[in-house]
Amino acid sequence: MSYLDTPRFHFLGKFFANPSTINNATENYNPAEVYNNNPPSAANPNSVWWNQMGQAFFRPVSGTVQSAIMQDGTVLQSGADPFIGATIAARFQGALNQYGKLVDLDPDQQARSMVVGMSIQIATTDAQGNPQIGLTGDVRAMVMLDVWGRVTGGGGGGIETAGAMYQSVLENIQWYGVAKSKFLTQLNSVSPQTLSFKFALDGYNGVITSDQFATGRMSGAIGPYTAGEPIHFVAKRRMFAQNWNGVAAPGVTNSPMNAAPFQINGSTLTIDLSNSVPTSAVHAGPFVDLGIVSIVIDPGGSNITVTPPLFSTAAQYTTQYQNFAGIFQLDLGANAKLASQKMVGINITAHSSVNSAVSGIDAGRLKEGLTLAQIGVTPIAVSGPTLALSENTGGIFVNVDLNSIRLENGAPAWSSASVSGTDITSNGQIGLWATQYGIPAPNLTVNFQVAQNVYQFPDQQGNPKIINNDPLSAVSWPASVTTDANGRAMLNFTANGLQASQKPAERQFVDGQLYLFSHDYTMDGVQPITLLVFENIPSNVNPTWWQDIYPILFQYARLYPFMRSLIDLSDYATMANSGIARKIQGALSLPLTDAAYMPVTRDLSVGKTNLILTWIRNGMPEGTKPSAS
Repeated sequence: MSYLDTPRFHFLGKFFANPSTINNATENYNPAEVYNNNPPSAANPNSVWWNQMGQAFFRPVSGTVQSAIMQDGTVLQSGADPFIGATIAARFQGALNQYGKLVDLDPDQQARSMVVGMSIQIATTDAQGNPQIGLTGDVRAMVMLDVWGRVTGGGGGGIETAGAMYQSVLENIQWYGVAKSKFLTQLNSVSPQTLSFKFALDGYNGVITSDQFATGRMSGAIGPYTAGEPIHFVAKRRMFAQNWNGVAAPGVTNSPMNAAPFQINGSTLTIDLSNSVPTSAVHAGPFVDLGIVSIVIDPGGSNITVTPPLFSTAAQYTTQYQNFAGIFQLDLGANAKLASQKMVGINITAHSSVNSAVSGIDAGRLKEGLTLAQIGVTPIAVSGPTLALSENTGGIFVNVDLNSIRLENGAPAWSSASVSGTDITSNGQIGLWATQYGIPAPNLTVNFQVAQNVYQFPDQQGNPKIINNDPLSAVSWPASVTTDANGRAMLNFTANGLQASQKPAERQFVDGQLYLFSHDYTMDGVQPITLLVFENIPSNVNPTWWQDIYPILFQYARLYPFMRSLIDLSDYATMANSGIARKIQGALSLPLTDAAYMPVTRDLSVGKTNLILTWIRNGMPEGTKPSAS
């Protein structure tokens, strides 16, 4: 079961995210470069971008429970249950009481941003803010899914244009006042320990002078979770427009919509369109009027359009988005059997021309702050009856539960504690699920290929530049896997060792290298799997500040200037202070899932972490300061 199942509830609110942006470009990792406040471009990669003082915080800042649906389909809205109207708030998490963090995997892969260390409260409260009816829990680390250019007009560009989705589970749940709410009583009885959690984010305000800066719109749903199911996606069915390398879904051309997970139980189709309909302006602007939006069964074959439509106006979609997190339920009636055996899609009949969506690698680059013009994207007008989304041929859906991991040769081996995807390990085990028309697909062979990742700026001739996946010898990966009787397989990746001298010059000052992989039947808008493989450094039992530690921490001090207002990582006198050293030692020793782990970017290799910890344990020797020459 997942958030698409019942009992589930829906919420609407706002989120806050303030990532630092100096680290958006690999060029800014060079300690000799001088930053500037001019807009980023191929001619000016050393921009500080749009938020140089970012702290990487992520948290919901407001929100309420809008509705709930019982197992028998009864809809509960305001006044029907005391849990409806409960407020959403961030909670401190971890050893040092911190809010959650938003962390990019790497400057060359910003479409895999991770929310880690987030804890939330969803409850009615007393005057002191203590929960009365509701629950609290920790959200397992989750990585961005289905990023796209959601804004198709109104001057959209950069991160303000982007929309995305996250899915995970809520763990360590504490329940409050369950007996006072028939909905919570049922949810607690069905799934007492773990809940399926998702939200869609868009409408981000990147105007640093705005009083709404660093906030955006959040719409989500929480429902039951069954052990053994994937954490980060719904292993049922999925319709899409095109995948990361521009291969369109069967019969789809220039769609204005983004991918949508769905399932069919009995005669009921449940589909999540919270991250699928474009907006016409930035900052959570109005949704685009797509016209009549309907489910179609067997597109290109019998082509049966189901009535009634999902929605016919932008106002109808807006109501469903606000009250039910964009999740639609439709009774297929006599068409249910055919839908269980044939491809399903979405047809739109546009009232007027609309723009096709920006997706794939281009959408991933929007988050870097580049405009559509800088990326070289021009949306294409769509009009008339159009197949906007469709399943893969034969209804096959294949996906992995972790789409990014961190590896390092010599690091601890993968274990059951590594399932959050935050740890740095010597090998990785990623679960794969395959379904056909929503049923597990056994004995399906899935092949894997290296996937290209286009550098954010072109070369001097204006052509795309590839600087990742080099050298391939640094990682081992499966050429193919075959699913078992339950439609599952395990992917094994291993870090073989990487030296800085083996990497392209553009990544000389960035620790590690990215390796990207795609697979058969992919429906992912960005490359399905990204490995960040860290470099190996020589063992050193006697590190000193100037020779070993300063080069590491000076880079962090430059890339994250807000930290300097708290601790100057580049100053020996500060770092040699025993009190400061103990704090650094404590933060570096926390689990990477802890909100207070340092560095927040989680891009410090095991080798370098151990080097710093050894230096602290040895009494923080200074060594010899290099001469000015």
